[in-house]
Formats: sequence, C-alpha cells, structure tokens
Amino acid sequence: MMCLIKKHIFTPVFFVAVLFFSFQGPLAHGQLPDSRQEVLSRLERMEAAYPQQKVFIHTDKEEYLAGENIWMKGYVVNATTHRPDTLSNNLYVELINTDGQPVSILLLRLQNGIAHGDITLPDSLSEGNYQMRAFTNWMNNFDEDLFFTKDIYVYNPIEENFIRRWDVWKNRRFNRRIDKEQENMQFAFFPEGGNLISGLENRVAFKATNALGAGVSASGILLDNQGKEILEFSSHYNGMGYFSFVPEQGKSYEAVVTFENGNESDFKMPKAQPTGYLLFADLYEEDIRVTVKANFPAMDENGYDDVFLLVQGRGRPLFLEKRSFNDHLLTHNFPLDVLPSGISQITLLNTKGKPLAQRLVFVNHKDIKKLDYIDSNVNVQEEAQTEVTIQFNDKVNFSDGNYSIAVIDSDKNSEQYDANIVTELLLSSDLGYVIEDPWFYFKGDPDIAGKAMDLVMLTHGWRRFDLEKVIAGEFPEIKYGFPNGISIGGKVSPRSSGRETGMVNVELSVYQDEVDIYNTETDRKGNFLFPNLDYEGYFTANMRVDRRYDTRAMRIDMDSRSLDELQYQKNFNTRKKQVTSRGDEWERVSRPETVMKSRGLIEPSRGGVSIYSDPDQVIYFEDIRRQHNSIMDVLRTRVRGLRVVGGEIMLRGPSSFRFSNEPVFMVDEVMVDRSTFLNTSIQEVERLEVISGPGSAILGSRGANGALLIYTLRGDDHRHRSYEYLLKGFHIPSETFETKINSDVHKRNNIQRTLLWEPYINPDSNGNVSFSFSTDEFTRDVRVIIQGIDENGRITFSEQWLDAEKPIN
Repeated sequence: MMCLIKKHIFTPVFFVAVLFFSFQGPLAHGQLPDSRQEVLSRLERMEAAYPQQKVFIHTDKEEYLAGENIWMKGYVVNATTHRPDTLSNNLYVELINTDGQPVSILLLRLQNGIAHGDITLPDSLSEGNYQMRAFTNWMNNFDEDLFFTKDIYVYNPIEENFIRRWDVWKNRRFNRRIDKEQENMQFAFFPEGGNLISGLENRVAFKATNALGAGVSASGILLDNQGKEILEFSSHYNGMGYFSFVPEQGKSYEAVVTFENGNESDFKMPKAQPTGYLLFADLYEEDIRVTVKANFPAMDENGYDDVFLLVQGRGRPLFLEKRSFNDHLLTHNFPLDVLPSGISQITLLNTKGKPLAQRLVFVNHKDIKKLDYIDSNVNVQEEAQTEVTIQFNDKVNFSDGNYSIAVIDSDKNSEQYDANIVTELLLSSDLGYVIEDPWFYFKGDPDIAGKAMDLVMLTHGWRRFDLEKVIAGEFPEIKYGFPNGISIGGKVSPRSSGRETGMVNVELSVYQDEVDIYNTETDRKGNFLFPNLDYEGYFTANMRVDRRYDTRAMRIDMDSRSLDELQYQKNFNTRKKQVTSRGDEWERVSRPETVMKSRGLIEPSRGGVSIYSDPDQVIYFEDIRRQHNSIMDVLRTRVRGLRVVGGEIMLRGPSSFRFSNEPVFMVDEVMVDRSTFLNTSIQEVERLEVISGPGSAILGSRGANGALLIYTLRGDDHRHRSYEYLLKGFHIPSETFETKINSDVHKRNNIQRTLLWEPYINPDSNGNVSFSFSTDEFTRDVRVIIQGIDENGRITFSEQWLDAEKPIN
C-alpha cells in the first residue's frame, strides 16, 4: 500500500494579529476623553476592533436516555447585529458532569456562523445533571460567563443494577447539598440607576432566591435604624419586586424578610449617599421617558450642570447628547423605533465621560418571524407516518436564513417557558446569567410579563464589556484570534539545564489516511506553533526535534487545556440524583464500557505473568503486530474502556483536576514517562498488560488511575526521540437520524423522545416547508420546534403542539 507524504513549512507565529480600524482623534490609554466625539470614537472602536459574538446551540431536546444521541446545531452571530458571524471557523462544545469531568468535547467547523453535530451518550453514563458549554476561540478574550450554557438531564433506568457503592454515597451527598441550597434563602437590593440618594424619592428593586438562584416569593418590612417601620413590600414575580421611599440623611435601613418556606432574616440596605444622581426609565408604547434627579446644593463642585446621556442598543452607541439640569431635574424621551429588540443601556455621564448612573431597559418590537401550520395530522398507531407542512409568513427573505427543526414526543403538561434562540440572543447572552423560565417574559401574560421583564433589567447588569474602562481608553487584552483550523503548539526545552533553548527546528508528522509532515522553527525561548491544520476525527501527531539537536537532549511539551478549567455551575435547573440505592437486580459486575468497545480479540493463555497483579486485559502482539503502526494505535483500538480526552489517556475517567489523570506507564516493570512508553517500537513488544481494576492498588497512590505495562522481547534502552499524541480534529457529524430507540422505555419513564431532527430545512419558492416523521402506539403529544436566523439577523422561533388522533379501542 502506497503511503502519501505531504510536506509543509510554517513560518513561526507567536502572536494574535487583530485588525484595528482607524479613528479620528487621540486615544490615550486610561485617560478620560475631552469631548463627545472622543467618547463615540472609543465606543465605535470597541465594536469594530473587538467584535462580540453570541452562540446558541439548538439541541433536539433537554433530557435524554443514556445511549441516545444529542443532536445539535450551532448558531454564531455578531452580538450587535445578530447577523451570522463570518470571522470564526471553530466552535467548541463541551459536555461536563456535576464533577466538572468532560463527557464529550467537540470541535465543530463553522461555515458562515453555522455548524451541526452530535454527541453519543454512552449507555452506561450515570443518571444525573450535565451541562453543555459552547464558545469560539475569540470569545476566550472576554468574560466566560458570556459562553453559551445549557442544562441537560440524562436518565439511566438500569444504572441501579451496576452502580458502585461509592457512587451511591456520592449521589446521596449531592442530594443533601441540593436540599440545603434550596432552603438557603438569599436577598438583595438594587437601587434604580445604581445609586441610593438621601432626600430624594428612590425606586429600589429587590430579588429573593434560594442558593441555586431560583426565585422565591418573599415579603418584608423596611425599618430605619431606630426600629421605625417605613413600609411593607412583597415580590411581584419570581422573587422580584420594587418599592419607593425617601431615605433620610444619616439614617440606615434594613429589611425583615419572610420567605415562602417560612424562614425570616434581616438584610441591610446599601447606605444612602448624601448627594448624587438618580436615573429613572419608564417604558411607554412609543418611547422611553428618562428622568434624572440631582440634589447637589446649587450644583456645587461635586455636581454638574451639564451631563451626557448615552443610549446604547446591544452595546452600539445610538444617542449621545449633552443635556442641562433645570432646577435639579432633567428629562428626555427616546423613541423606541430607533432601538433594536433586546437590551439597551441608558447611562448618565459627566462631561469627561465618567459614568454616574446606569439603567437597563428591554425593548421588544415583537419582530420574531412567524410560521403558519398549513396542514398537519398526527396518527398515533403502530408504524404510522405523519406529514406536516408549514409556511414562513415573511415572503421576502425566508430563503436567506438557516433553520433547524426538532419534533418531540412528550406529555403536554403545564405551559413551558424554556430557553430558546430568542431568549438567548435577546436576553441571557448580554447578562451572562442563566434566566429562570426566560420565555415567559416574551410569551406570558402581557401585563405581568412586561413588568417582570423590567424587574429583570433592574436586578441585573450588562456584562459584555466595562463601559467605564472603554471610555477611558482601556480595551480588552487580545490573546486569541480567529484560527482557520486546529493549532498545535508547545515548547522545546533542554532536559538537564535551565538555559535558553534557542531557535531549533521542530517536525510534526500527522498520521491519518496519509502522512503529512510539517516543519517550523521555535523562537529563542523554544515556543512553536503549527497553525490552521485541517483534520477530521482522531489523528496521531508525532513531534520531534531536528536530529542534530538530539545531543542536547531536548524535550517537547505540547500546550493543552487543563481539566481544572471545567466547572459545573449549579443553578435552578439542577435536579436531585435519582439513583440513591442499588436495584433489586444489582450484580457485582464491571461497569459497562462507555466509549471504546472490545474488538473481540481472543487472548490465549500464555506465560509471562506480571509481578504486580492479575491484569484485567492482556494483548499479545504476535497476533496483531502487522495490523498496527504504533503503541497509541493499539491502545486506541484494543484496550477496553480506554478513552482519550484532550489528548490525555484515561482508563478510569478523570480523578483529579490539578494532576495527571493518566495511568502509570511501565516498560519491563520499570516506570517510564508517557513518551518513552508510546514510542516503544511495536516490533519489540511481546505483550501489553492493562490494570484498570482494584489490582492497581499494589502500586499505591501512583496506581489511582490504573496502569499500562509493556513487556518487550528484549531489554533495549528507549531513547527520547519523538513525542506522540492522539488528538481529535473537527467533529464528523452523523449522517442519519434514528427515530426508533427504546420508544416504550421513553413512555414508561416519562422521558422525551425525538421523532425527527433535521439541522437544515429549506423553504420552497412559496415559503413552504414539508416534513414527515414516524409515530407508533407509544406516541403521546407531539411538539414541533423550529429555530433559526436569517442573513439580516432576524430570529425565527416557533413552538407548536400538534393534535394527535388516538386510535379507538
């Protein structure tokens, strides 16, 4: 078989190049601007040179059965315009458990801001809470709270039959923590505009939650420091509410709050300032009325007769004008039609550009694209087929969008207000905070939902960037750019000294269907980078220093992400774990494999017993020597239960964040490093022994992650000539969708079932889309969800429950 080799030469790259646009006027770092034009210039620079992104992942559903696939489509848009992003090519998707351990890490290839893929959930995956995060490389330059986050629950009805005692104990402990956090009541005050000023009537919002962030009903009494009752208050929606009062100078205030569970606690209100500004915003049908009050005596040196009012829509400056007070009062009306749907900021600035007060408002033009269901008839009987036709109401640009559809079989109970593409792009993504029942604020009772949305604005802050720093000329530090593919980087350093490496040549060989060879040169400190590699699925990367440098005994360390960066964030969606005891059919058996399946290798009984323990698996190379090219290839295809996460070899799954989760590597019962082990010649190996069970206890703490032992045919010395890694490239999406998976199990356990998933639907010339899906006697109610966005940033979301025709018995 002919092996094709391609050679590539890379010029060293050790920085991220960012295109900065030219602006008028000087932009001194850390210096307040002297004019309105400089304020605008810096805000415009922030939008142009540091473009923000938003990510939304449409998954087919929110809860799964172990063994199913999570089907997904990713949308990446510009945070200001909501138009599909054209800068990023890589979208990272992570799925982690409550311990912060990765279940899956995908790299999706974006095309004009769109990508799709799937995650296969192992059939032995523990039942419980999981969290999906998605982000681009560029988004790492900003607040991680702005990454897309989605909570997912996985059911495993058979886990009780093989769960370990340790895991039972962990589940019980987790549930006790959830119980405590649900009963731990919290309360906070939020003065409108950010200031509490004595002698003026202040509007103060509040929010009552438990420690998981779930809103709880609360009522209370506001008292001054002499115990005098000022007023009573109670929450309006989801633990949020507001009241108005006039703080007296020199007095302090606290609230005695009673929560819905009967707990009562005291909470101190922020201290009122003797002088300052109050900023109020009231929304009407056609405009926003902004009122600013000040109480500076004669507007002394601490006050300003002239101020700027700044209005931003999704971060973009739309209005910046100087205004003057009239008898300590300033009012201005802004027409709503100049503001986009979503969150707008109203900020009061002094004439030097320093923020004095800020208020968020939400504008809803109700411009979400609508769909009409022209024809649908759900037949609930064995092996039935349902045809559905829908029409996009917008007859102008319906074909210029990207849309995905999920059809779900579930019970239609109470109204559902789950997150969707509308709530993510217009609300949550700008707050950096998971909002409880976010769809209610768009779809709920208009009288209640409108007031509730304004309370969300009063009790949250805008997180995309620090306005005060940007106006002062302090911009984010850029470390991450827009790679066109995969980057492999690292550092070459001398093994036996701390001297500078110097500029040396590094060769990278990538083994997949063919062999590609790349060369680059390090900088003086030994740093190197192979950028924009394009590979799909798993591939083997072998790196080595140029042969003439071998005498200096150089080592290569590849850059990789540490597992301690992954953290599960508990919130109001976090559920208690269901498996808290062993089932009636429990057996002491090995936990089913989660990623790799045995290839059916027959292991003959031969000599050469390990002195450490009875191995859990023995692989004799006499049978397979001609079938594999490297030790990594044998590990990846032959070792049961072995998986590779982020380039790290694991036999038992992650057990530590700060230390390696890899097993002990030994050659001829001598402990060696990973490189020596992986680069042992396959022609020299007699057998490979795997110790993944309790037998590794003989190795002490070193064996906590298991052990891999190579026994050679002869005791050669192994030299550090190359470093081999099994890496994962761009995700290869599954081509087909399976609709008939355990349909009776879904219904018996009241679990949602996906009847249809299609990541790309294309309207015809009339704006119509037709699709079909299979139903059976287990089908309950049918929910159709369509989500997407067009090239102009217009969002589409449709949720429809289809009436089912039940067979007459």
